[in-house]
Amino acid sequence: MTTQKDLSRRTFLKEGAKALGLLGAVAAAGTYPFVTERFWYKVKEVRLTIPRLPSSFKGWKMVQFSDVHFGFHYGIEDFRHVINIINAQNPDIIILTGDLIETGFPYPEQALPLLKELKARRGGKWAVMGNHDFFPVNSVPSLLRDSDFIFLQNGRGHIEVNQERVYIAGLDDALNGVPDLERAFAGLSEEDCVMLLVHEPDVADWVSKYPVVCAQFSGHSHGGQVRLPWFGPVISQDYAKLFVNGLYHVGNRRMPLYVNRGIGTTQMPVRLFCRPEITLFHLS
Repeated sequence: MTTQKDLSRRTFLKEGAKALGLLGAVAAAGTYPFVTERFWYKVKEVRLTIPRLPSSFKGWKMVQFSDVHFGFHYGIEDFRHVINIINAQNPDIIILTGDLIETGFPYPEQALPLLKELKARRGGKWAVMGNHDFFPVNSVPSLLRDSDFIFLQNGRGHIEVNQERVYIAGLDDALNGVPDLERAFAGLSEEDCVMLLVHEPDVADWVSKYPVVCAQFSGHSHGGQVRLPWFGPVISQDYAKLFVNGLYHVGNRRMPLYVNRGIGTTQMPVRLFCRPEITLFHLS
C-alpha cells in the first residue's frame, strides 16, 4: 500500500531530478560559448565565380582564414588544430585577411613554426594586416615574411600558369593604416584578374567602384561573434556594419565580396551561434 510518505518522497525525487537537470542545462549553456563553440571550427565550402578568371585557374582551391587573435585567449595548441584543418584541404592558395595576433600580445613569434607548416600547392600564401596587428609595431610583417607568406601592404603580386596570370593585391588596414588603392593597382587594367585582400569588409562600398577588382576578401567582423535568433550579431565592429558574414555582391558591378567569420575572438573570449570559420573556395 502506497502511503502519503511514499508519495512525498517520490515527488521530492522527481522534482529534485528536474531541478538538477535544469541546473545542468544552465551550467552547460554558461560554459558552451567559452569552451565549446569557439573551438568548433567549420570548414565552409563556397563555389565562387571570379570574373575574368583565366582558364588555367578554374577548379583551383583557395583557403581563407582570418582574425586568429593569437595571444591571451588563444594559444599554440588551439591554433595547431586550425593549421591541420587548412592543410587537410590541400589548398592551391592560402589567404590570411588580418588580425593574426591580439593587440599587445608580446610573443607573436610563438606562431611562427605553425605558420611555416601551412602548405599551398601551387599559388603560395598571401596576407594583409588587420587593425590588431599594429601592436607590437612591425612584428606581424616580419613574422609573416619569415613564415613564407607574401605580405601585401598597398601592393600586389601574381601567380602565373601557362602564361596566364591572377593578381593578388592587398590594402593596408583601414583603421590603423593608410590604404592606397591607386598604388596597389598601378599598371593594372580592367582586363586583368585581380583578387583583393583587405581586412575591413565595408571598404567594399568604394572598392566596388574600381573595375579592376574582380573580388574582395575580408574578415574583421567575426560574423558578429555572438548572434542571437531574430536579432542577429551582437558585436558590431567599425567598418563591418554593412557586410558582416558570408558572400555579398556589391555595387553596380555586383563585385563578389566574401566576409570570413574568423578563427578567434575579440573583446570577450566567447562565440554563440557563430562558429569560427575556415573558408574553402572552389574557383570558377
